[in-house]
Amino acid sequence: METMKKDTLPNSFQKRKILFDKKPLPEQLITYGECFLEAGHLHEAAEFFLKASHKEGLNRLKGLAKEQGDSFLFEVVTRKAGSAAGDLKQEWEEVGNTAMGLKKYSHALRAFTRAENESAKKQAQEALEEVFTLEQT
Repeated sequence: METMKKDTLPNSFQKRKILFDKKPLPEQLITYGECFLEAGHLHEAAEFFLKASHKEGLNRLKGLAKEQGDSFLFEVVTRKAGSAAGDLKQEWEEVGNTAMGLKKYSHALRAFTRAENESAKKQAQEALEEVFTLEQT
């Protein structure tokens, strides 16, 4: 398995079997997580890292989520890793600001909602509404 390549990643049935095996080896889970990460499948990598309780992998995904303004990935790797919501407000702000800069307004809206930043949330909501208005014309 150490020589696994991107084109040999498990399909969804195999992935489910690996993740929900009675006693998967953490090293095996981490290897799969690394392969999914290398292939750019961040949410799948998160599943394996979470199952293995692999903090290093989860921290890398958390950083990527912040860099990409991905509120869904950020929530998965922080919530399931046991991070308290109040401790993350500043990081949610970072995710939101990045998402706004990348014009990922729905991600920004989610992030600013989690950060409890009403003014930024309103800006993201207005930007999102503007996009939908432009698409309808």
